[in-house]
Amino acid sequence: MRQIVILFILVLSIASCKKGDSEAENVDPREQYIGIYDIDYTSKTLIGTIDFNEDSGKGLITFSKGDAANELKMTTEFPGLSSVTDVVKLDGTKFSINRTRDQMRLGNKQYDAEFLGSGLFEGKVVTVTSVTTVNQSGTVAKWTRSYKGSKR
Repeated sequence: MRQIVILFILVLSIASCKKGDSEAENVDPREQYIGIYDIDYTSKTLIGTIDFNEDSGKGLITFSKGDAANELKMTTEFPGLSSVTDVVKLDGTKFSINRTRDQMRLGNKQYDAEFLGSGLFEGKVVTVTSVTTVNQSGTVAKWTRSYKGSKR
């Protein structure tokens, strides 16, 4: 009788073990990137081959979860300017900004322009680069921005 009870307890112990349900498997890989990053930025505008404008300064990028499992929301903020939120698509530690158009201001005119942006997470550091391009009557204007910063 005693052996039956021990066998019964052993069977229950083995049966109650869940296979493949560890917490490590339930961790969302986006969690490591979520937070606020203090960034330094540089910006340069070329019209044809002429340096039209250069700028640099400090700002913030905030990452939060996006709607899909491979998406983050990236909000970029600079002093004195309104914030911009983009959806980024993750591919490992790299990401692409899910936007194809941007507005470029040259002088007193605003232009609808092509946009291409990407980034990379390296530990607690994020790097983002983007290029906004407009072609007006054969003259190409290109606005290049680079951001790099550390997670708080």
